[in-house]
Amino acid sequence: MNTKIRLQTSFLLNSRFKLNDDNLEEKAKAVREKWQPQAELILNGFEKVTGLTFLKSHIDVFLINPDGSPSISFPAIVKIFDDTDKTICVIVHELIHNLMWDNEQKANWSLKIRELYPQENKKAAIHIAVHAILEAVYVDILNKPEDIVKDIEDSQTKPDYKRAWEVVKEEGYKSIIEKLKK
Repeated sequence: MNTKIRLQTSFLLNSRFKLNDDNLEEKAKAVREKWQPQAELILNGFEKVTGLTFLKSHIDVFLINPDGSPSISFPAIVKIFDDTDKTICVIVHELIHNLMWDNEQKANWSLKIRELYPQENKKAAIHIAVHAILEAVYVDILNKPEDIVKDIEDSQTKPDYKRAWEVVKEEGYKSIIEKLKK
């Protein structure tokens, strides 16, 4: 995959939204150091797992200190956690959201997953796809299933994420991805 992910901080973003920037650059450096050796593997893994490639040549992911709000996918803004592996998992999660609707194949998996699971609310349905892809990347590409276990544990307090993981575990991530590819 030719897309490059740029992990950055932004003085203007922090200033505009009055975000705490204490030690932010040091934390971001640690995340970049952990991300860089596996970035190509993750991005190629997305393509291998989904058959989709990013439309954009660069995606900026802005790193911030936790502020009580969730991370978001567009623009990509990710909170830095004390656990760098958790931060990387959130980056991967947010990138999957982007890939699902903004890809060279012009496939909108965000819409397709909602059609496949009309009984689920929008947020749960979309996260069924995100979590299926996340599990495929972490299990089949990175060989880090323990990070999926942590993500599932962290999702227990978020009803839509919890429900999405329940569906992924019931049906299997490979089965869900195959439905999306059709």
